Amino acid sequence: MIATAATIAQEISGRLGPDVALQNTLDSVPTFWVAKDRVFGVLRFLKEEIDQPYRMLYDLSAIDERMKQHRDGQPASDFTVIYHLLSLERNEYLRIKVAIAEDRASLPSITPIWASANWYEREVWDMFGIAFDGHPHLERPLMPKSWVGHPLRK
Repeated sequence: MIATAATIAQEISGRLGPDVALQNTLDSVPTFWVAKDRVFGVLRFLKEEIDQPYRMLYDLSAIDERMKQHRDGQPASDFTVIYHLLSLERNEYLRIKVAIAEDRASLPSITPIWASANWYEREVWDMFGIAFDGHPHLERPLMPKSWVGHPLRK
C-alpha cells in the first residue's frame, strides 16, 4: 500500500511532534520541512523505525535562497538542504527540507544513518559552505584545496 503525504506526515508528527510541515509540490513527491534540530531524528526514524522504511538516500543537495523573493509559505532561510529518500517497499519517494541561516550554516552529519551521505555532505560543504557536524572527513572533493569560498553561493 502506498502511503499518502498526509499519512506520512501523521506518522512523523505522531512520533516526533509538530516540527514537520508538509509542502505542496507540483511533482507530487511528499515534501516536508523539518526543524534543523530535529532532522537527524526524523531521518533516522524514516530509515529505521517507520513501517515500510525509506532505506535509500539517493540524493542530498542544497539551494542558496538568499536572493529568493517569493517564498509561498516556505520558512525563511538563507540556504535549504534537501534530502531525497526512497522506500522500495512503498514504491515511493520522499523529500525532506531543512532551512538554514547563513550565520549558523551547519547540520548534523547523517553518515551514521547512511554511509552514502559521506560524499553528498562533502559536496554540499565544498559548493555551499554548509558544514556537517560529526562528518568523518569533511574536505573538498571537487574544488582544489587552495580554492577560497564556495562556488555555488550566489
